[in-house]
Amino acid sequence: MKVKKNLLLLFKQAIESRGSTLFLICFLSIAFHLFSTSAFALESGVTGLLEIEQGDRTVTGRITDAMGEPLVGVNVVEGGTTHGTVTDGDGYYSLRLTSANPVLNVSYIGFTSQVINVGDRSVINVVLDQEVSYLDEVVVVGYGTMRQKDLTGAISTIKAETLKSESPRSVQDLLRGNSAGLSIGFANSAKGSAGLQVRGVNTLKAGSEPLIVLDGVIYEGALSDINPMDVATIDILKDASSAAVYGAKAASGVIVLLTQKGGRAGKPLVSFNTSVGVVASANQPEILDAEGFLQYRKIYEIGKNNEAFHQKYPQIFEDPRKLQGVSQYDWFNYDKQVPVDNFTEEDLLRTWATRLELKAPEIENFINNRTTDWADKVFHNGLQQDYQVSISNRTNDVNYYWSLGYADREGIIVGNRFSTFRTRLNLESTITSFLKIGLNSGFASRNEGYLQADWEQMTRISPYGADEIGNMEVDEFIWKYPTSDITPVNPFFDNLYRDRKDRYNSLNANMYAILTLPFGFEYQFNYVPYVEWREYYNHDSAKNFDWAAKGGSSERTTYKIYSWQVDNLLRWKRQFNKIHNFEATFLVNAEQRKYWSQKMTSTQFSPNDILGYHRIQAGTVPLNESNDTYRTGDALMGRLFYSFREKYMITTSVRRDGYSAFGQRNPRAVFPAVAVGWIFTSERFAEPITDWFDYGKLRLSWGENGNRDIGQYEALSDMVSGPHPYIDQNGNVYITSQMYVNRMSNVNLKWERTASMNIGLDFSFLDNKISGALEAYKATTNDLLVDRALPEIIGYNSVAANLGQLENKGFEATVNAKIISTPKFAWNASANFSMNRRKIVSLYGDMVDVLDDNGNVIGQKEADDIKNRWFIGEDPDRIWNYEHIGVWQVEEAEEAAKFGLQPGDFKYKDQNGDGVMTDADRIFQGYTTPRFRWTLRNEFVFFNNLTLSTMLYSNWGQYGSFNRAANVSNFPDRCTEYVQPYWTPENRINDYARIGSKNSGTIYKEKSFIRFENITLSYDVPKDLIQRVHVQDMRLSLSIRNVAVFSPNWDFWDPEVSQPSPRTYNVSLNFTL
Repeated sequence: MKVKKNLLLLFKQAIESRGSTLFLICFLSIAFHLFSTSAFALESGVTGLLEIEQGDRTVTGRITDAMGEPLVGVNVVEGGTTHGTVTDGDGYYSLRLTSANPVLNVSYIGFTSQVINVGDRSVINVVLDQEVSYLDEVVVVGYGTMRQKDLTGAISTIKAETLKSESPRSVQDLLRGNSAGLSIGFANSAKGSAGLQVRGVNTLKAGSEPLIVLDGVIYEGALSDINPMDVATIDILKDASSAAVYGAKAASGVIVLLTQKGGRAGKPLVSFNTSVGVVASANQPEILDAEGFLQYRKIYEIGKNNEAFHQKYPQIFEDPRKLQGVSQYDWFNYDKQVPVDNFTEEDLLRTWATRLELKAPEIENFINNRTTDWADKVFHNGLQQDYQVSISNRTNDVNYYWSLGYADREGIIVGNRFSTFRTRLNLESTITSFLKIGLNSGFASRNEGYLQADWEQMTRISPYGADEIGNMEVDEFIWKYPTSDITPVNPFFDNLYRDRKDRYNSLNANMYAILTLPFGFEYQFNYVPYVEWREYYNHDSAKNFDWAAKGGSSERTTYKIYSWQVDNLLRWKRQFNKIHNFEATFLVNAEQRKYWSQKMTSTQFSPNDILGYHRIQAGTVPLNESNDTYRTGDALMGRLFYSFREKYMITTSVRRDGYSAFGQRNPRAVFPAVAVGWIFTSERFAEPITDWFDYGKLRLSWGENGNRDIGQYEALSDMVSGPHPYIDQNGNVYITSQMYVNRMSNVNLKWERTASMNIGLDFSFLDNKISGALEAYKATTNDLLVDRALPEIIGYNSVAANLGQLENKGFEATVNAKIISTPKFAWNASANFSMNRRKIVSLYGDMVDVLDDNGNVIGQKEADDIKNRWFIGEDPDRIWNYEHIGVWQVEEAEEAAKFGLQPGDFKYKDQNGDGVMTDADRIFQGYTTPRFRWTLRNEFVFFNNLTLSTMLYSNWGQYGSFNRAANVSNFPDRCTEYVQPYWTPENRINDYARIGSKNSGTIYKEKSFIRFENITLSYDVPKDLIQRVHVQDMRLSLSIRNVAVFSPNWDFWDPEVSQPSPRTYNVSLNFTL
C-alpha cells in the first residue's frame, strides 16, 4: 500500500506542476516502477519494495540534472539487493541500507546511470547527465548548431575530452588522424605546431590551410595560442555546402573549435591538469664513429685518384699498421723528397692522417685517441611540463569557465624550447528572459626566443674534432672551428655571443548579446576584436671574432596587429504541424585589419656593444624600416534549412563577400550552395531491414567557395623608393634616392572560386554497434590565382592574374564499432580512410603546336608551365625528372665520360639518346603526396575504470628526394657522414654512389609508412577512495607518443619529415574538486 501512496503522490505533484514534460517523465517513471516492483516482488517473494525495515543505516540526498533541476522518480537501489526507493517531487530520496559495503545503483530514463560506493557517508547528492544518442548530438555549423541527424553536409566531429589523457601538446595533436580527409603534419619541435589540410590542396599559389572558427567566430590567431585542454569539441566542415556560409575564407575547409563552458550546477568545479614528460630522439641514424670515419676518408681518397697513381703508390691510404706486401719504409717515404730512415709509429700515423686530409687539430686528437660524439652533444632528453587549472560553474543566471595554463617544453635538440602562458575566460549571463550577454576571450603569451644548437653540424664535424669551448689553452678559432676548417662549425659557438628575445602576445575575444524575439526569431550581435603584438630583439656581439668586423649588430623589430569583426545575426526557427521544420540564418558582417611594424638595426657600436639592443643608438651605422598595411572586408549571408517529417532535408545558402585585396572591377563575389538529405530508413519500404539497419541517410551537396589568401596589395602597382649609388664622370660616388614601380597592377584580379560536389552516406547497424559515413567528392577550382610570367622587356617579371583550372577529387570512409560491451570489459574501435587526386585542367590558355616524329604539325595543345613544373592533365605533386637507372660501373667508364661522369656516379636515362641531359629527358614518375591515408584507433576498458587506447596512422604511396645517396652532401675531404652504403669497384651497388660523386639528377625513394602514434593507459581512481578527501574525480594516465614507425623503403630519419623526430613519454594527473 505504501508503494501505491508514493506513486499517487508523485502523480499528483506532476499534475499540479502543469508541466507537460514533468507529467510525461512521471508517467514513464510510474509505468517503469510498476513493472519493476512486480518483478522485484516475484523474485524476492515480498510485497513491499520501497520501505524495507532492515538495518540501521540510512542514506539520504538529492538527485538533479546538469542544470540543477530536481529529477522526480529516479530509481535508487542498493546494489546486490532488491531494496530501493525513488526520488520525490523535489528530487530527494531516503534509503535504509542493509549490507556491510553498500553500493547505490542510480538510474533514470533518458539519463546515464551511475554506480556509487557509499562508504561511510550518510548524505550523497547525485548529478545525472542526460543520455544523448549519436543522432541527437549537437554539431556546430556555420553561425549556429544543428542535430547530427539534420545534417546535409560533410561534417565530422571530434570529442576532445576523450583525447586529453593522451597529453596533447597542441590542437593539432587533437586533430591528427581523427577525421577522414583531414591531414596534419608531423610536429617535431618543442612547440608542437604543424600544418593542416582538408581534402588536399585546391590551389596553385594561394594559401590552402583551412579557416579556423573559435566559439562561433572566425579566429585570426595561431593555434599555438589555444590551450588544447580548453577545447571541448571540434567539428570539421569539409564540403562546400557546410563551409559556404564562410564564403571567401572557406575554400580549403573549416575547422570549428568549441571551448569549455560553465560546468554543472551546484558548487563550482575546480579542475587541475598536470602533465610531465621526457622527450627523446627517435629513428636517429648513426653517424660514423672514429673507425668508420677513417675508413670513409680512405675510400674517398682512393676514389679521388686514378689507377696510375695507385700503381705508383700502392696502399698509400692504408693504415700503416696493416700493410700487406708493402714495407712501412717504402710507404712512409712515398711523398718524401729525401727518404727518412728513422721514424716512429706516431710518425707513421701522422703521415697517414695527413694523407687522409685530416687537419692539425684532428691529427692531434687522433694521435691521442680523443674522440667526440657530436650527435650525443646536440641531442638530449628534454623535459616537458604542462600545467592547467580551471574553475567553472553554472547557475540559473550565470555560467562561466576560467582557466590558467602554463607550458614549458624542451625539444630533443639542445636549445630547442617553447614556453607559453595561456588563459581563457568564457562567461554568459542571462539578464532577462529575453536577453543574454556573454564573453569568450583568450590571452596568450609565448616565448620563442630560445637559441637552438645547429644540430646538422654533427654530420660535418669529424669525431676527431673536439668541443673546446671554455678551454682557455686553445685558440678561440678552434672553439668555433673544431677541425680548423671553416666548413664544420661548433653547433654551440655562435649562441655564446647571441642575445635574443622573441615574444608573441595575443588577445582574442568575442563579446556578444543574444536577444530572443517573438515568433521564433533570435538576434545576435558579435564584436570580435583581435590584438597581437610581437617583440623581437637580437644582438650579435662583436666578441665573436667572426662578427667583430661589424662592431656588433643589433636588431629591434616590433609589430602590432589589430583587427575586428562585427557580426549581425538573425535566426528563425519554427515548426508547423509537427512535420515541417524551418531554420533560417541571416548575417551582415564587416571586418578590418591593421598592421604596423618597425625595424631598427644598427652596427659599428661605439665605444662598445656591451649593452646590445638595450642601447641600439650606440651603433654608428643605423638602418630604420617601417611597414603599415590595411585591409577591409564585408559579407552578406543567408541560409535556410527545411525538413519534412525529419526525413527529407534541404539546406540552401548564399553569401556575398567583399575584400579590398582584389582588383577594382571585382571587389566582390557571390558564393551559393545547396544540399539535400534523405533518411531512407524512415521509409516504409525499409521496414524489413530496420531490425539490423538502424539508420541510413543519403546526402548530396553542391556549393562554391572562394579563396582570398593572397597578399593584400597583389592587385596594385607597388612603387618602391630607396638609396642608389651614382658615379659621375670624375669617379665621385654619390648616394641619391631612386623610385621605381616594382609590381604591375591588375584591376581585373578576382576571387579564386572552388565549386564542389559531395555525395555521402551515413549509416548505423546492429543497434548502433557499427556506424560511420562514406563520402565522395569532386571539386573544381577556377580562376586560379597565379603569378603570370611577363617578358622582361616591359619592365616587369610577373603579374598576379586569374588563370587556369584545377580538379580535386577523392573518397573518404569512417567506421566506428562497439566490438565488445560487457560490465567488466569493453572494446571500441574507429577507423578512417581517405584518398585524394588532383589534376591541372587548364593553365594560361597559350596554345603550342603538336609535332609528329618528322616535325610536321598535326595539331595544337595548351602549353605547360615548365618553369613551375605545372603540366596539363597532371597532378602538381607529380615528379617530373630524370629517370634513375643505376650507377655507372667500371666497364662503362667511356660512356659515362660523355656525360662528364665517371664510374660510381649515378646514371640517369638519356631518353632521346642525344648524349645530353635536358628537359627532353625528364619523365613523369611518382608523387610527392600520399596516394591514400588511414587511421585505426582502439580503446579497451577494463572494470569501468582502466582504459588502454592506441592509435596508428599511415600515409602510403608518396616519394621524397634522397640525394644523400650520392654521398656528396658534405665536402668529403672536410666532413664526416651518416653510416650508409657507398659504391666502390669492389662493392657494385646501384642505389648509392661513390663517396664524392657527381650527381646530375635527383634520387627519389618511397616514403610510405605506418606510425604507431600513441598508446595511453588511464586509470580512474574509484570515487569511494577520493571522495573522502573531497575530490570528485581523479584520473592518472601514462602515454607514449610516436611509439614506433614502420617504413619499408625509407631508413633515414623520420619518413614523414626527413628530420629528427621526438618520442614522448608522459605522466599526467587530472582531478576535480
